[in-house]
Amino acid sequence: MGEEVTYRVGIPVLGLRGENLGRLEKVLFTESRHQVTGLVVRSLESLHIVPLEKVTSVSGTEIRTHLTPNDLHQSPVFDPTQYEEVPPWFFPPGHHIELGALVTIKPLDVREQGEESAVSRRAFMGKSVALLASAIGISLLVPIGGYIMAAATTPVTDNWRDLGVKLQDLPLDEPVQRSFRAVSVSGWMRVPEDRSVWLIRHSGASDPWSEPEDQKKNLDSPLEEGHADPRLTVLSPICPHLGCEPQWHKGQKLFICPCHHSIYQLNGKVIGGPAPRPMDQLPVRISPDGSIAVIYEQFAIGIAAKVRLA
Repeated sequence: MGEEVTYRVGIPVLGLRGENLGRLEKVLFTESRHQVTGLVVRSLESLHIVPLEKVTSVSGTEIRTHLTPNDLHQSPVFDPTQYEEVPPWFFPPGHHIELGALVTIKPLDVREQGEESAVSRRAFMGKSVALLASAIGISLLVPIGGYIMAAATTPVTDNWRDLGVKLQDLPLDEPVQRSFRAVSVSGWMRVPEDRSVWLIRHSGASDPWSEPEDQKKNLDSPLEEGHADPRLTVLSPICPHLGCEPQWHKGQKLFICPCHHSIYQLNGKVIGGPAPRPMDQLPVRISPDGSIAVIYEQFAIGIAAKVRLA
């Protein structure tokens, strides 16, 4: 591949016969050996690790490999919890990255050198930062404690927000993202925020997509159950996995989260990826003239239950 290699995250990764296997997501780097060891390739199904020895060439527009689509499918799945991000200056000479993040293998590479009892640089820095943070935390305990108590005793209010759009203006079975201005309340603080929701208009109660998946699974609270309409589903834009924002892919008719590749159907049902529950349905109210109003709710991420936070 030559001495100087620049990895551009997002460029196509091609197979043995030139077929598109996916796109470059991350570059694997082993710190102790100070070398690139593999690439993380995003396909439609998931993220897979491709060893660097399977790569034949890297250019500004594509990466070529010896792999077939079946080879990629059988490659190890990339688990982000087993890796950690490192800054660009860790990258070895001759290898550069233009976009995105780098990762280095965990557990720390000192074990490869037989130094199991050694304290790594990161462990030392981590302990130092923790100690400093504890000292700062103690000095701020009183004012922060007061703030937390104020926030904890502030009741959650259900504010209906008019979205400025009417039901009859929405396409059928085609999600539309609608943004609006809201106010986030935390204790005594009120902060203006831009928020958005996904609106999906159905043909009626007989439409198979008209019942959101979290409603089918009895995850909804009385608030969401009492303010639902078979003509319209309103979904939260926040992925229940780790809080990213799934995007609608019209050609595939799927919501796909760009962060960890959770995949959802039109009614929010999870059909792939690590998401622990369906996309969250929000309360909706439709006026006689078709005007749409919603209550914007936020829920705990990373758990199967639908627990409201705000």
